[in-house]
Amino acid sequence: MTAAEKVLAEWEKATPKDPDLYVARFNFLLNKATRRTPVPAAPVAAVAGAPTPAPRPQVVISYDPATMAQAAATLKQGIALAPERLDMRMGLAKSYEMVGQPGPLLQTIRETLEARKNGGKPWLWRDGVPLPGPENAFVPAAIEPFASNYWKQPGDKGLENGRPIAELMEQYFPQNSLGYFNMGVYYAHLHKTQESYEKMQQADALDPNDISTLMNLTRMAIELKEKDKAAAYQARLRKLPNGGPAADSFASAMQKL
Repeated sequence: MTAAEKVLAEWEKATPKDPDLYVARFNFLLNKATRRTPVPAAPVAAVAGAPTPAPRPQVVISYDPATMAQAAATLKQGIALAPERLDMRMGLAKSYEMVGQPGPLLQTIRETLEARKNGGKPWLWRDGVPLPGPENAFVPAAIEPFASNYWKQPGDKGLENGRPIAELMEQYFPQNSLGYFNMGVYYAHLHKTQESYEKMQQADALDPNDISTLMNLTRMAIELKEKDKAAAYQARLRKLPNGGPAADSFASAMQKL
């Protein structure tokens, strides 16, 4: 038995119903499941007159499926004891993301949102403290990275895995921009400009100072030949902190309208 296992065993003996025991056990199993495999480094281009740089070491990270299943089961036990712990629910979803299981990931998010809707206690975060921000902002922000991760994946499969997550954000948090924004991203990847444009407009109505939304709106207004709207979005971009370079990036396209 390792030192860490001894600590966990003593912890369980003293306070078996401590939710943080299950968080600690999950982290132990996650570390145990992680495999770091060195791979040959890609050659680095030499620069004339300079020493040849050493190849950058590269590591491929993978996870042992059986141990990750144990880690997920541990978090489920913790959630059964403390269903209001949002950090454990998001950790469970993350564990499914790590091993490429979009079905259980989506189900975890759906069950999380349904639990609160059906009269669950206010969410708690790490160490059992209240959420560090308003629930209607913090919760969709915690869920959004799961959708955005799918937008980065090649092919339609990633898009279709991300779409229901965006739809859940839109359904459960209609006054938050993130669901509409991510649905806009989804349609943009499918080259459905009009549908994407409408979703981005909804996001903009709820968060008019988001640089990513305004950049998308400017680009799509240009694609749709709506010069006046494109100019208005570009002007709003320019007024945002650090928005000048983003606005300038559309100068050439605007001149061609």
